[in-house]
Amino acid sequence: MKNFYPTYLYIKTHNITGLKYFGKTTNDPHRYYGSGKHWIAHLKKHGYNITTEVFGYFECPEDCKNAATQFSINNKIVESKQWANIIAENGLDGGNTGRKNYKPHTQEARDKMSASTKGQLAWNKGIKGSTIGNFSPRSEETKEKLRQANLGKTASQETREKMSKARKGKERPEAVLWLTGRPVSNVTRAKMSKSNKGKYVSEETKEKLRQANLGKTCSEETKKKLSGSVVVVDKDGNCCKISKEDYHSQPNTGNERDYVFHNSKEGSRRKQA
Repeated sequence: MKNFYPTYLYIKTHNITGLKYFGKTTNDPHRYYGSGKHWIAHLKKHGYNITTEVFGYFECPEDCKNAATQFSINNKIVESKQWANIIAENGLDGGNTGRKNYKPHTQEARDKMSASTKGQLAWNKGIKGSTIGNFSPRSEETKEKLRQANLGKTASQETREKMSKARKGKERPEAVLWLTGRPVSNVTRAKMSKSNKGKYVSEETKEKLRQANLGKTCSEETKKKLSGSVVVVDKDGNCCKISKEDYHSQPNTGNERDYVFHNSKEGSRRKQA
C-alpha cells in the first residue's frame, strides 16, 4: 500500500430493522452512511434511521487490518444474517487509501469536465435541507405531523440510562470538535433570539432545577472561572456589584432570585418599578 490515511472502523445498526454493517472510513464515521451494496439498498428501502458506534481509530495500517479482520472473523459478518456485509472487512480496501492502478485525472480532463457542467444548476438548487444521502428532505407538513406526534412524549428513566451508557467514554465527532469555539454569526443570533421569544420556564421546571442543584458545590476550577464581579439588581431595584460565585450560588432560579443581571428583562423591570 502506497498511502494509508488515519482510519475509523465503525459499526452501523439500523434502528428499525436491527441490521448491522461493519465498515471503515477516513472521514467522520457519524456523518458517513457506509458503502456496502446490500447496506445501501437496505437504507434506501427502510430509511436512514441508524446508530453509529466507533469500533476504533487507527493510524497504523497493520493495526487497522488486524483489528478489522479479527472482528470480521469473530462476528462472521459475511455468513450471519444479522450483518449486511457481503465481503469481510480488512480496514484497507476502498476509500482514499492508495488504490492500485488508479490514475488521477489530468488537467486537460478536469478542464473538459468543468466546461461541460458550466451553466448547469446544482441538483439541490432551491431545495431546503437537502444533503448527500437525503435527496428528499421532509416537507413542512411532514415536520408538523412528526412534531404533533411527539408532543408530550418523554423518554423513560431506563431509556435515558441506556442513552447515557451508550455515550460514555466516546470521543466527540470531528465535526463537533471543529465547531467548538467558533463564533456565532449575527444572523444565527437573531434566529436564536426569535425562536426563544415568548418562551418562559414553568414553575415546575424551576423547581426541578432548584432541587437538582441543592447541595452541589463548585470545584476549584469552577470557582476560578467564577471569580470577579457582576452588576446586578436586587429585589428593591437597586444596582450593585456582587461576586460571580455569590450570584451563581443563589438558591432560587429565574426571576425569583434575589439578584438578577442589570441588563436582563427582570433587571429592567425591577429598576423601573
